[in-house]
Amino acid sequence: MSIRPNKPDPDESREAFRRYLRSRHIKDTSARREVLDVVLGLKGHFQADDVTDLLKGGSRTVGKATVYRTLPLLVDCGILKRVHFDMKRAHFELARGGEPHDHMVCRRCGRIVEFASDEVLELRGRIAREHHFHVIGHRFQLSGLCWECSIACPVAKIAPGSA
Repeated sequence: MSIRPNKPDPDESREAFRRYLRSRHIKDTSARREVLDVVLGLKGHFQADDVTDLLKGGSRTVGKATVYRTLPLLVDCGILKRVHFDMKRAHFELARGGEPHDHMVCRRCGRIVEFASDEVLELRGRIAREHHFHVIGHRFQLSGLCWECSIACPVAKIAPGSA
């Protein structure tokens, strides 16, 4: 099943971020707004350094520290989701507008494959009902080798999906 990302409305996201900052008595700066604008233009998963690199070419330099302080605010606000594929660095993706999906991560090259599965959602619902649990989200991640790495890796004797 393919995933069709729907971009969140930029004006709604900007207003939500302004309200969030105001409610926590945090200053709404032009640098934070620039970080938000760059993030809203990104597709897929990204890291803080990706945002910093994109901001370097802008009209004004936004420091790395500002990016690293702003991304958690965008997560708390609900604009971004933090996703962990390894223990090294946090990755982010837009939280609004996309279909629920999960990930497969290649442990050799780091490739990330998104997938959506009705079966995973059905299982999530069944488990939640059995335990009288109200689910607000989930994270399901498969870790292994992508096709290219499984071919190149001498210890990968079994074709992916056949075990």
